[in-house]
Amino acid sequence: MPYYRSLLLSFLLLALALLTGLLLDTPIGSSLPSLFGHAHDPLTRQLLLELRLPRVLSAAASGALLACAGAAAQYQFRNALAEPGLIGVSGGAALAAALALEAGLGGGLVAMTAFVGGLVALWLTWRLAGPRSPSSQLILAGVAINALTGSLLTLLIATLPDDSLRTVTFWLMGSFASVNWRQASALLIALPPVWVLLWRHWRYLNLLQLGDAATFHAGYPLARGRLQVVALAALATSLVVANCGMIGFVGLMAPHLARLITGADARRVLLLAPLLGALLAVIADTISRLAIAPAELPVGVITSLAGAPFFLWLMRRALMGSDNARA
Repeated sequence: MPYYRSLLLSFLLLALALLTGLLLDTPIGSSLPSLFGHAHDPLTRQLLLELRLPRVLSAAASGALLACAGAAAQYQFRNALAEPGLIGVSGGAALAAALALEAGLGGGLVAMTAFVGGLVALWLTWRLAGPRSPSSQLILAGVAINALTGSLLTLLIATLPDDSLRTVTFWLMGSFASVNWRQASALLIALPPVWVLLWRHWRYLNLLQLGDAATFHAGYPLARGRLQVVALAALATSLVVANCGMIGFVGLMAPHLARLITGADARRVLLLAPLLGALLAVIADTISRLAIAPAELPVGVITSLAGAPFFLWLMRRALMGSDNARA
């Protein structure tokens, strides 16, 4: 019982921190009189309702979706360094979405194309690494796929006209600046079913850490479970990439921070990781707006600046652990 109280306390504290971050990123307090008072300010109303609210809600939903995808990838591949951006999903989704935009597609077609591109890139990564290969080979295969998709994206950008070059480049680095209510609604609507469907697989994800044989003998169909988990992770990542661009390392950091708080049980990690992912994305969005105001940094730059050292720390800790095990 004390453990569950600790989990509940952690959940409530993270929810409170997220709510505080949302309020700080959206000047609701100063805008309430303008919104609900008699002497309303149309400019303030438009700024809050049409620009800031969809932006901050998209940041929170994107961070939560990336955290779900990252947790699913880490448990599914039994690799603490797995993350949608590191195993090729983000690169494949970005390339497919860029091609869809170049072809003049819009709306849900871009998200669907990004989803297919993410699945194809993940399949290629998995085939290159081999289903029974060491976890390090998965990262190496993901690096190869990212290099390929990055080269194709660079080639595509080189053919774009100058008037759309900056927009596409900024989008590829990740940004919530141009998100509208339609895109925010798509992310917010997708988040609950993605999270619920992933959380339902917590027993399967826990058993996977004991190996495929233990999972099979426990009565869980490996092929179907793998397909469902991977598809949900790819869907979550592709939705974020299609609507907000490439935002890296949130899916790596949030599940690890959740494990530091609550342990390795997938049921609890999947409960806390989306809150942590949303909080990280909202903080990154706030920094991107204020760091060089009135100009703005891409959100992907902020998350990479924080996530790259975090990744190196995890890799060094994994190497030290393997060295100690051999000794």
